[in-house]
Amino acid sequence: MNNELIKQIFGLIKLNNKLIAVESPLQERVRLLINLASECQQYNINCYLWTLEDDALHQLSTNSSPSELGGVKGKGKGGKVLNPLPLSPSPFPSPHLASLGWQTTNEEGLTLQRVEQYQAIAKNRREHYFEILRFWKTTDLSGILILEGIFPWLGESTTDPDFFLTSEWIKSALINLKLYNCNANKAAILLGSNATVSSDIAPEVPTVIQQLPAIEEISSYLAQVLPDYSRSDIHATANAGLGMYLADIDYGIRQGIANHGIKPDELVEKLSAYKIELFKRIYNIQFLQPPSTPIGGLELMQSAFKTYKRLLTTLAKAYNLRLPKGILLIGPPGTGKSYSAKASSAQLGLPLIILEWGSFRSYGNLAEYKLKSLLALVDRINHVILYLDDFDKGFAGDDDLSKRLAGMLLTWMQERTSEVLIIASANNIQWLPPELTRSGRFDEIFKVDLPNYGERHSIFKIHLAKFDARFRNGGDGYSEEEWKRLLKATQRCVGAEIQAIVERAAVSTFCQMFGDDVSPLQELPPLGITLSALLAARQSMNPLAIREADRVESMRNIAALHGLPSSPIDSSIYSLGNVDIFGET
Repeated sequence: MNNELIKQIFGLIKLNNKLIAVESPLQERVRLLINLASECQQYNINCYLWTLEDDALHQLSTNSSPSELGGVKGKGKGGKVLNPLPLSPSPFPSPHLASLGWQTTNEEGLTLQRVEQYQAIAKNRREHYFEILRFWKTTDLSGILILEGIFPWLGESTTDPDFFLTSEWIKSALINLKLYNCNANKAAILLGSNATVSSDIAPEVPTVIQQLPAIEEISSYLAQVLPDYSRSDIHATANAGLGMYLADIDYGIRQGIANHGIKPDELVEKLSAYKIELFKRIYNIQFLQPPSTPIGGLELMQSAFKTYKRLLTTLAKAYNLRLPKGILLIGPPGTGKSYSAKASSAQLGLPLIILEWGSFRSYGNLAEYKLKSLLALVDRINHVILYLDDFDKGFAGDDDLSKRLAGMLLTWMQERTSEVLIIASANNIQWLPPELTRSGRFDEIFKVDLPNYGERHSIFKIHLAKFDARFRNGGDGYSEEEWKRLLKATQRCVGAEIQAIVERAAVSTFCQMFGDDVSPLQELPPLGITLSALLAARQSMNPLAIREADRVESMRNIAALHGLPSSPIDSSIYSLGNVDIFGET
């Protein structure tokens, strides 16, 4: 595996690049080292590994070829048994390598032989921890040196004087190493999870990034490790693993098949659940499969989503038609912007990635790396909706970090070729940089306003149906007069507040029906939520649009200037236009 990455690395080496930065996630490190060592053996090149943790130099060798590397135990080509993480024991075990999950097998794997020539020098050194750089510059050894863990000193300058001096020394040593060995058969690979280098040495160090595997690579891998699966089962499992590295897929499958006899569809379900949990830990996002989400009102916006679905067809592609670069939803809090994103996922049948844009500010210097990794994930999954929640909060500080993140996002939105629908929500559009809101970035801007009478009626029925059976399947439990009374009482309430009113009324109804000690019932009596219970719940709440009237009205007015209406004029029987001002209907 990782054949494309290996080709890129050795392509740069053949062009006489003496320094190469390689970005590879930690979980793929063992697999990458095996591939590098195997490729070196094919070219009869020595391969060495130095790790920051133990300051030890090892020569790498392997009995495996890249095409034979597997993960989950299974059969490879020709029926050959492949072991999990197939590595043989090192004569000099390294605690750092053990922490990467290195395991012992009796067959194929990686052998590490300590280079005593370096150990003797390193033991007697007194000047600097990174003696390896001086050693590699002057040693008569040749080949490829892999330096693991050096990137923290290669980033932009810092205010810490000791760290700054060490960083400058390392950068100078690397450049001198490159110049000194310009005619020698030597190259150094700088290896790490985040291969960010400062602008002053970036031109001297080409960077190669290990991309997430494509669906074809995952399918090829799964065909080896799951030999009994049909082609359709392999495809379904590969789709479930899309967006993860092979090592993560390997681990997810191991967890799934811990109980023998698991069926392919059950493995797909378990692997999908593992991916959702992994995305939460790594990217701090929610990954949701298309939900079944009813939505009350916002017909104009829903109609636009139906158009986007047609733009995903092959016929639309034949006419060079594309999705909008981005869709921006603006309006007061609680009006249904996040709910609309979930509804679009349901209508388009696309998974939904929910990201709180403001959370990037908490990563500090790692914010750009985190965003780069997330956008690479989105591109690889391809057919997905990326929802940027509270987009405006990420720009509230108006600092350099916000501007850099905005620049990264703009560049990606402009240059990407993946079919990703980007939806962002904002309460205060004036916080957003003007370049974000021009055509070609966010092509569609919708104003999501306070729900009108007809929309509140639909929202109430959606939430009431969760508790009261009378409102399910198009049913209704109230008269027209009761509805008019309720809708009048909830004027200026947003969708989130209507949901809270219904939930409070359901709780009070339940408490009136049952005491503290309730024995299990064979048949549950219906939970009939009365109008009085809803009105009482409304009286216990002060809506935001009343509590913060000036601020909410300002948001509404600004949104009206920038966005298209997401709802048509209220034409329901509960519309104010259908009520006589003298009280007659």
